[in-house]
Amino acid sequence: MLRYTLSRPMTTKIAFFGTSDRSVPILESLKTNFDLVLCVTKEDVLIGRHQTPKEVGVKRWAKENGVKFVTINESLNKEREILIEQIKTSEAIVGVVADFGFIIPQEILAIFPKGIINIHFSLLPKYRGASPVQFAILNGDAQTGITYQLMEKTLDTGSTIHQITYPLNGTENSGELYKTLFNLSAEHLPQVINNYLEGKIKPKAQNGSQASYTYSPTHPKNTYIYKEDAKINWNNGIQSIDATIRAYNPWPIAWTTLGEMQNAKNKMTCFTQLKNPKYASKVVKIYEAKIVDNKLAVEKIQLAGGKILSWKQFTNGYLILH
Repeated sequence: MLRYTLSRPMTTKIAFFGTSDRSVPILESLKTNFDLVLCVTKEDVLIGRHQTPKEVGVKRWAKENGVKFVTINESLNKEREILIEQIKTSEAIVGVVADFGFIIPQEILAIFPKGIINIHFSLLPKYRGASPVQFAILNGDAQTGITYQLMEKTLDTGSTIHQITYPLNGTENSGELYKTLFNLSAEHLPQVINNYLEGKIKPKAQNGSQASYTYSPTHPKNTYIYKEDAKINWNNGIQSIDATIRAYNPWPIAWTTLGEMQNAKNKMTCFTQLKNPKYASKVVKIYEAKIVDNKLAVEKIQLAGGKILSWKQFTNGYLILH
């Protein structure tokens, strides 16, 4: 269990902006150490074939913990006046953002006397944008980290107030790494906020000339991840293919076709031959794999619309065994 140390009176009022349940460690840290007066989060999402509404993680946590919350839609326009009034009424002196997914306009940034602290999961100015963890894995980086920065109206350009470096071992996937970084950021958050509010930290401007962005390969004007990005390019080296599988787990999951796998079987440890040539067009998702003797050993695979199978289960159904 994570522990958070209180070092500032709990009367310090804070508002949190976020969406998913990955933010729960941060919410717990803020609730334990400060007066968390407001959560700003996303409207319920529609899931499944029947488009059933589902509460996002931050809204659910706020309801369970008796913290006031306000939900917003994609554009933020419809609720802007309501949101501004809620923030002003809360009397929060500083905001905290993590995994929010919305651009916060200048008129809202300006409400907070001490601004808004954004928790970003890279060592800024490297990997500005929405997908820093995925890019660190895709690029085979030896380390990543956490940056606490003061938000500006432009994307991840604000001055930094603290950074934490975290080493990578080359086997983690995005889901695992995000969980680790959220927990780590929550542990350090009280001290970062306290030092900032007490004037012990001098914000440091980023060097814009060293900036890089997480632009999508298939939607190059956007820094989000798209399903098309996760298509495996079998012309790449084994290390790159392995990184693709890890970077896009748990979403959207790296994918390919059985025909493409058969054509690239020299890069795999045990892909023989398809039982039926008609299987070649079938789309499959590769959830887990590892590198063995510089070849890719698939461990968990899923045909479109089917169950996740072990490699042994898959080979029994779709490959000719020699």
